[in-house]
Amino acid sequence: MNEQIKIEEIDFEKMNNLVPTIIQERNGVVLSLVYSNKESLEKSINTKLVWSYSRSRKGVFQKGASSGNVQELVEVKKDCDNDTLLFIINQKGNLADGSGVACHTGKYSCFGTEKEFDLNSLYEKIASRLKSAPNGSYTKKLFSDELLLKRKLIEEAAEVITAKDKENLIWECSDLIYFLFVIMAKEEITISDIEKENERRNQSEGVKK
Repeated sequence: MNEQIKIEEIDFEKMNNLVPTIIQERNGVVLSLVYSNKESLEKSINTKLVWSYSRSRKGVFQKGASSGNVQELVEVKKDCDNDTLLFIINQKGNLADGSGVACHTGKYSCFGTEKEFDLNSLYEKIASRLKSAPNGSYTKKLFSDELLLKRKLIEEAAEVITAKDKENLIWECSDLIYFLFVIMAKEEITISDIEKENERRNQSEGVKK
């Protein structure tokens, strides 16, 4: 999890020891609005899972503890007045690709937003094949045959270089990303790991300049 805010910086006094907390997945989609108190914020930071205060049940609860739709905490941000929090999370659950839903109605978002297929979705789907895959799964075959995987990665890189036009290049880049994600998932390297490395490089370049 990225560097976090300090609990003592948060103004819990304005709303009877609670602060509104926006839950946003890493793809930018806002999933829900919950409330945090000092205890739930501390638990969220320490466990790297989302906890919140339920005003109806009058207690602190972990999101998804019973449903399985847990939310992995990636980053915590505060607003300029120190009285609102933003939780950036990875939504996990019991779906085939390892993803889940945020709303108690069974929808992806409490605001009705549907999850769009993106590179994170592709990676999650590939990673889920490492744990469980249907018979005849090509992805599963790649996980178990290291030479085949490396050969396909080299082949696709070559086809990207020799693509004849933009349409063909898009196709070949998509193939290359798929095989790259397979080797990443096999070695337990996440998209977040790649983003952090690129952030580190960007900061290093800034220092040099």
